[in-house]
Amino acid sequence: MSLSRRRRRRHHGAATLAGALLALGFVSGCTGYSGTQDHQVSQWATQYTVISNDQTVMSDVKAIKLSLRAHKLKDVTSNCAGLVTDAGTGYGNLPTPDNVLTNELGAAYQDLVNAGGQCAQATSLGGAKVTGALRTIATGVAALERATRRLAADGVN
Repeated sequence: MSLSRRRRRRHHGAATLAGALLALGFVSGCTGYSGTQDHQVSQWATQYTVISNDQTVMSDVKAIKLSLRAHKLKDVTSNCAGLVTDAGTGYGNLPTPDNVLTNELGAAYQDLVNAGGQCAQATSLGGAKVTGALRTIATGVAALERATRRLAADGVN
């Protein structure tokens, strides 16, 4: 089996896992944190390596854009499947100790998982799946950027 085929198979399984996480809703709790809300958010972010995961999500978005510019459909769909996996991981780490942050991250991750899933099924670069996915990715990225600013305000960098 070629490397490309194994990646697609792995991403398909990951997309299924991410979909299951979304269907189940928030799967982790916020018990066991102490101190102020800022401190609790910091503990949560450290426990779930949130900054690292979100950087991976943004790398996926960048890879999608680069693949589009290079006109490489297989790379676009593979990178979109990776986005599903990585945004699904972030979603699976919710809720946070901060309800506003949870809502912002939840919206971002849902948009990115949905867009990645739509884009991963694309059969052409100019089709509705890709153009619609790009709009949803932009919305998800904006929400993720707002959440990142909120994390920074809580002292998480």
